[in-house]
Amino acid sequence: MDYALQNMDVGLVLLDGARRVLALNPAAVRLLGERAAGLVGAYLHDLHPPSHRAKVELLLAAAGDPSAPASACSMMVALPGRVLVVKATALAPAAEVAEGSAVTALMLMEAGRPVAAEIQNPAAQPTGNLAEPLVKLPVEKGQGIVLLDPADAVYLQADGHYTTVHTADGAFFCGLPLSELEARLDARSFVRTHRGYIVNLRHARAVERQDGRAAFVMAAPGAPRVPVSRNRAEALKKRLAL
Repeated sequence: MDYALQNMDVGLVLLDGARRVLALNPAAVRLLGERAAGLVGAYLHDLHPPSHRAKVELLLAAAGDPSAPASACSMMVALPGRVLVVKATALAPAAEVAEGSAVTALMLMEAGRPVAAEIQNPAAQPTGNLAEPLVKLPVEKGQGIVLLDPADAVYLQADGHYTTVHTADGAFFCGLPLSELEARLDARSFVRTHRGYIVNLRHARAVERQDGRAAFVMAAPGAPRVPVSRNRAEALKKRLAL
């Protein structure tokens, strides 16, 4: 355990009092990948969909409350190919720093990464750019990550750079973009019907047309309708022998 901790990549992101990114250390850039580009100067809440911003604000508020439990100051975030634990803490400003200029530090650590095994056997690391199939869908629930069976997903909806996974039991936030989910989910069941939607055909009840537009009617509470864009309609007709 000590060996793993010594070799753990810990990212650090500093925020100013207005929730803007001040700086990132090299480890944070490695952990965030392409998402690190252009982060310095960005407003933190602009990096999250509206549905997720309240949770981020609660995390930051807890970071400045000395009485808050450690669990309130942390959250898990699903990124492509990894899950990060984010720990937040407020840094006390120096006496000469103006009030309201307090800095918040976000520490990023990869959850469940077998550090020691990677060091001992680097040849075992995956190579190439092939998308690894998703056996489970990582979604957020409370302060943690729940791993959903992809078969339980009725349809997926783009939410900015993230995705909302709709199931018969409700909707869940997923930190992976819709484009990555399309590449990694079983193409026999999951079909992109629209730039903002993926349907699980196993839950499709019917196809309806209204005002010249097609939509899937899903077998879920409320019988939700998922739109089919015109440029994808012909391929879907052939796929379903319509």
